[in-house]
Order: sequence, then C-alpha cells, then structure tokens
Amino acid sequence: MATVNSLQIVNDIIAGDGWYPGDPIRVVKIVRYENQWNGNFAYGLVYDGEPRDKYHAADACHNPETLWEAR
Repeated sequence: MATVNSLQIVNDIIAGDGWYPGDPIRVVKIVRYENQWNGNFAYGLVYDGEPRDKYHAADACHNPETLWEAR
C-alpha cells in the first residue's frame, strides 16, 4: 500500500487531478486514516488498477475517510 504522511503531497495530487509530478500512474483515490501504531493521520494512495476499497478494508487503517476520488 502506498501511504504518505505529507498533506502537501496530497494537495499536489489533488491539484493535478490524480497526477503527481514524475509519477507514471494516476492516483484515483486518497483516503485519510489513523495509523494503528501512533494514531497519527496518514494518507493512503490508491493507484489506477488497484481495488478502491483497500484502505477501508484494512485492519491497520482506523477510521478511514475518503478525501478525494477521481470520477
């Protein structure tokens, strides 16, 4: 699973409509969740071709919330 802790990276992906500079694959969904080890927010990136519910179904991801999803 691709996870980032930087809200700036998340904002850049959203501003690029799922494209992050230099990445060859588009992000189609971003999920904010609480990390199971320290409770801090983390941002799960779902790339094109991956199951869109993978962060909502993962036990390690507490209180997942979809922040952005491609149409």
